[in-house]
Amino acid sequence: MANNSSIRGTSPDPRARRTRALLRAAVLDLSSEKDLDSITMSDIAQRAEVNRATVYLHYKDREDLLLDATESTMEGVVEAARACRLSVDAHALPDTTPTHLIELFARVDRHRAVYRQMLGEDGSARCATRLEHLLAQAWFEQLTAEDPSPSRATALRVRAHFLSGAVLAVVGRWTRGEFDGAGGDGNGMSVAEVADLTWTLVRGRG
Repeated sequence: MANNSSIRGTSPDPRARRTRALLRAAVLDLSSEKDLDSITMSDIAQRAEVNRATVYLHYKDREDLLLDATESTMEGVVEAARACRLSVDAHALPDTTPTHLIELFARVDRHRAVYRQMLGEDGSARCATRLEHLLAQAWFEQLTAEDPSPSRATALRVRAHFLSGAVLAVVGRWTRGEFDGAGGDGNGMSVAEVADLTWTLVRGRG
């Protein structure tokens, strides 16, 4: 049995790519019904309509598959963060919340169950750390592009990680419903509301 965790994203076989896409979709679908920790390989195989042995042809174990499925939702979130332009001078940022920050929260909302579990107290530290790193790296690249001075690199890296950690803390609590009631519509804080408040804090206006 091959360890496919190192090749799953680069296989030239379109059938293998389709099968992995089906398995990831099955995990994300199941995550809206039960905790990630309780999802079994048999559950995933049944939802994807493949046999259990097929799952192990593509993933070495359940954790490998769960990580891949969770990471598959991160790309859009990170790209939205990358498009949400930051500035070394936070006070120079525009008042209006960037549409890309709203898109970041909208993408999280599409897979709310995954993020609620990933960023919860009993969530996946591996996934959470991975996402925090990706967000921080995206913002660090923006900040250093504006101020490439080597003497500022450490301070800007700290700032990037501070922001990514803060945003993920908001995401985790928002998806767990800890801000419910703020919207006044019975559905808790909306995507636009949480994005607006987050942007206010990024700008140092909170």
